[in-house]
Parts: sequence; structure tokens; C-alpha cells
Amino acid sequence: MARDDTAYYMRPEHVVAAAVALSVVDIVSVALRFWARKIQRQPPKADDWLLIPATVVTTGVGIAEVYAVSKKGLGYRIEVPDGYKGSTSNLVTPQLILKSQIEWAYLLMLPIALACMKASFLFFYMRVFAIQKSSVINKILIGFIVFVAAWCVAFFFAFLFECGHDFSRIWSSETEFLTRCSYTLHLVLILCITDFITDLFIIFIPVPLVLRLNLSTSKKISVCLMFLLGGVTVVVSLIRFIMMAGSFVGNFDITDDNILGVTACMYWGMVECGVGVFAACLPTIQFLFRKLIWEPAVSSSKSLFSSRSSRSSRASESKDAIHVSQTFNITYDKIYSISSRGTSPSYLTHAPGDHVTRESYVSCDDRVGTAI
Repeated sequence: MARDDTAYYMRPEHVVAAAVALSVVDIVSVALRFWARKIQRQPPKADDWLLIPATVVTTGVGIAEVYAVSKKGLGYRIEVPDGYKGSTSNLVTPQLILKSQIEWAYLLMLPIALACMKASFLFFYMRVFAIQKSSVINKILIGFIVFVAAWCVAFFFAFLFECGHDFSRIWSSETEFLTRCSYTLHLVLILCITDFITDLFIIFIPVPLVLRLNLSTSKKISVCLMFLLGGVTVVVSLIRFIMMAGSFVGNFDITDDNILGVTACMYWGMVECGVGVFAACLPTIQFLFRKLIWEPAVSSSKSLFSSRSSRSSRASESKDAIHVSQTFNITYDKIYSISSRGTSPSYLTHAPGDHVTRESYVSCDDRVGTAI
């Protein structure tokens, strides 16, 4: 397979970009989550604290990937020494040793990050929906949290002692590793299957809870969509599951190169953890977006239109005031002069000395002119 034909998730630049970008996004997201709690005057609870180890471990995975790529332990093809005629499966080089060490560390960190992320979602549901302790859904959520914790511990120690207590077997040749640690691939496959099923369950838990709320249909849909954004992790875990299952069965090979195959699995594992932490923070940090960006923008727009309308109204009132304020006195001389010419003063509807508006005077003057 030519180097240019490798998929993007096996290339060093994409591996480094995903590792760095997702690590930064997760750190910022968790920081904003705690800031939102402070602004809301809500104490951080289990759903918040669990994302700290999830972010630390996810960042650790990213650092390991970047380091391995810098040493060509990931993202590059196996470098065969000059004169070597055997199979790459029996080859032991510093490059392959580093790959195996990074892969082992990754398999230890992955269950921790995934479990903390899943438990954070579950505790968040208990906080948001104010579920009663005696309710059935509360018991289901607590039971599932216990299951996730047990799932994490089981896979962590299974990978830790996958080859017994002789850790050197892990970074020996691929043939020796698969011979002495034959159940490792089964563990990875079971991890992928259970990870996908639990993600699927966690993502759809809030849907029936939201539908029971006293909200309009449009708001229910928007809230459901916000929670379902975490479904990206389900898609990623499904991709990783298909890759591992295909490789295990033998009908689908990611690549013919062992380093590139491990690179692909670690890339998608990093994406799942990184996106999962961000999705867990999204329902909380959207409060900051609404409070600090959306509402001020809407308020500024309303005040702008309101001020324009107010200025227009005041200008209109000012014109009317000028029109009305042009007044003068009707004197006895005017009335006397009219009366002396034989015109009845009954045409004048205002008493002597009264203030008359211009419109009133014009009307009166018209009557006087007619009379004259």
C-alpha cells in the first residue's frame, strides 16, 4: 500500500491535529463548565468533578499520541532494517517497541476516560431532571453508574495484567505477543461492543424524560436535540467497533501494517473521548452563550430599535408642540373694531384676553373675514 493511499486517520498530521485540538477544546470546555456553575451559584457536583479526570486522561492520550508520532511510533509504516528478510510480525525494533508501549498505555487510559464521561452524563441527568430517590428511573441510573464503575475497573486490570506480570512480553514481537497474550484481541473487541451499547443507552435516556416535561413541542424538540448531540460519540464508537470486529473476523483489514492499524484505533479512541467530554459540557456551557452573548445581543437590538422609535416619537411630538404653542391674545380693540363695522361678535368663540391657537385663530379670522 502506497503511503499516499493511507486513510487520513492514519496520517501523522491528522493524528497530531486531532490530539492537540481535542485536548484544548476539552480543557476549555471543562473550565467554562465550572465558570457557569459559579455564575449560576450552583455548587459543583459529581457530574462536574468526573469530567476533570476524564479531561486529564484524554489529554494524556493526546500527549502520548503526539510523542509517538514524533518518534515514528504512530502514523508511519514499519521501518524494516536493511538486510532483514523475515516477516515484520517477528521483527523487534525501537519503533515497534515504542508503538507497543504507547498502545498498552492507551488501553489502560481509555476505560478510565470513557467511564468518567459516561458517569458524568448519568449524574447530570439526575441533577437536571430532579429525579426522586424512590423513583424507578433513579434506581436505574444508580444501577447503571455502578455498572460503569465496575466496567472501568474490570477492563483496566484486564489490560494491566493481560500478559501476566511479565510486562516485557507486551513490547516483544507481534507474533510472541499474540501467542502469549492471545486473549487481548478478545478484550479489545468486548470493550468496543460494550462501549457502543452503553453509549447508545446513555444518549437516549433523556428523551422520554424530556417528553414528560411541561414544555411546548418546539422546546421539547430543541432540548432533545441538545442532548442527542452526544450521539457523535455513539457514531465514533461504532466506527471503532466495526474496525476492530472486521479485523478480528478477518473480512475487513484496516491496513496491512501493524503500526498504521494501531494508529487508526488510537485516533478514533481519541476522537471519542475528546468529543464525549465536550458533549458532556455542552448543556451547561450553553448557559454562558445565552447569558453573555445571545441575550446581550438581543437586548442591544431591542434597545437600538426602541431608541430609534423613541427619537422619532419625540421629534413628532416636538413638531406638534411648536404648532400648538403659537398663541396670542385677542384684544378688546379687535372685538371693538369688528363690532363697530356691524359684525356680530358672536362669531368670536373666545373671550377677550384668552390664548387662542393658530388653528383656532385662523378659523375665527375666516369667520370674521366672511362677516366683513
